[in-house]
Amino acid sequence: MHLMHRNLKLLSQCLLPNTALYSMRCFMTKSSGTDQMEYLNSALEGKVIDWPELKSKILNIQGILNEKNVDAVILKTMVRSRKLDLALSYSDYLKNSKTVLSIGVTNGILNLYHQKARMNPLLESEREFILKTYEELYDKYKVLDYTTADSLLHALCAINEWKKALRVLEDFKISSTPSHSAYSTLIGTLFKCNKDKEALDIVRRSLADLRPLQHYAYKQWIEYYQRKYKSKGTILKNLDKICSHISANFTVITKETADEIKNTYVSLGWKADYSKIIHDSGQCTSCDTYLNCLKISDEEFKLLQNDVKNKLIVGSDLFLKTSPKELSAFLKFVESTAPYDIVLDALNIAYAVRRGSHAQKMSLLKTVVDHFDRKNKRILLLGRKHMLTWHRKTLEYLTRRTCSFFTEDISQDDPFFLTAAILSGPHTDIVSKDLLRGHRFILKDEQLKQIFQRWQWQHQWKVFTNRNTVVQPPLQYTPCAQKNKDGWHLPYEKINTEDKGYLHDGIPDYDSWLCLKSKLVR
Repeated sequence: MHLMHRNLKLLSQCLLPNTALYSMRCFMTKSSGTDQMEYLNSALEGKVIDWPELKSKILNIQGILNEKNVDAVILKTMVRSRKLDLALSYSDYLKNSKTVLSIGVTNGILNLYHQKARMNPLLESEREFILKTYEELYDKYKVLDYTTADSLLHALCAINEWKKALRVLEDFKISSTPSHSAYSTLIGTLFKCNKDKEALDIVRRSLADLRPLQHYAYKQWIEYYQRKYKSKGTILKNLDKICSHISANFTVITKETADEIKNTYVSLGWKADYSKIIHDSGQCTSCDTYLNCLKISDEEFKLLQNDVKNKLIVGSDLFLKTSPKELSAFLKFVESTAPYDIVLDALNIAYAVRRGSHAQKMSLLKTVVDHFDRKNKRILLLGRKHMLTWHRKTLEYLTRRTCSFFTEDISQDDPFFLTAAILSGPHTDIVSKDLLRGHRFILKDEQLKQIFQRWQWQHQWKVFTNRNTVVQPPLQYTPCAQKNKDGWHLPYEKINTEDKGYLHDGIPDYDSWLCLKSKLVR
């Protein structure tokens, strides 16, 4: 049996072309769905393909692809691998067939036309397909599912049908949040069609849904101002609005967008350089100016403090995941011991010693406590109860020099130490390496999120361990896009995160800043 299998294999290698050989090998080895995809990818390397034969061979291989899904998968595979000419050929084959297109195939063709339109105008027949699909989908379904709405919106934008795309956007809101790409594609299309008021309205909605703009939206926004205005001064005045948007939302733009902004300003007579910001001082290495510290006003801090108090009164389990008894004990403790100068996230600090023993973790906590104790700071140490079993002697040393509170092990400690710090007052600092994304997320108001981000930058100390323990103080400046009398400093991301969208929660890379300077200012 083994010899016959070997001889059959040798014979097939002599007589069959590669695709047929692969099909036979898959059949003989009882292949899985992976074999179907491997065969498809292999076949797509050819230039001329017999589509009925391709489908037949794929379906003759054992796997998850069948008559119902094979067409949609073939289309999706070709679009993903940017084989658009082949995908267009296959879509024509499907449209000319007598079978009714499935919703998966329809979405695949819509996605294909969106991709094609980024490089070449669509044919009239392709435009008609999109419009016909729009009418048929709404006649049949009334409200579209997320995937179909996303595909249709992108295709409508490809032919500048922005009014219909706005209708589709509303269907997103019924079931879920529109994607980064959906928002930015629609915003870019509105600017492209000179509908700036509508575009800016969608910009506001995208930010409310935590969907920062992608490059296409910025590109079309910039080109809109260049197209609308002839005077360099007027263009620059409006470009300032884009930079202000980036600054107000603590946006870290992509490198592609930074290139677009840089080239635009240079064309208008400005000096534009990629630069670095010195970590300790906030100084730009290109123009030698310093980023400012955007201090939180008393009114802003009160907004943040009131938000914390309101959440405690409501008892939202999103804010403090704890029992009413523990919450009551914690609030009484804070009321009787605050204000503090510094609040320590004890567990976070201890685990800076990643693989160390409990004694080593407690030793690090002792180093940090001593650092602030020497400065005569009033210290609150917040930990979890299982830490009470760690190195009793050091624990007693720490509790003598701090106010200390240990939460139940099932409780989340981040909200506790943030609550203690914010209730303590505007001058209280925190020590933690955590980026605190979770807390920022539950601040529903966008203004509060921005206030919290600035508060965090100005009040968060961090502990690093290498050969020596380093207790790093808060930044003396605010690391977001800023304007001064000469121009702008904009942070950008070297790595392109366009495909997944990007919301920056930490500190921008110090090596990735765009320095824009007016040559008219001395």
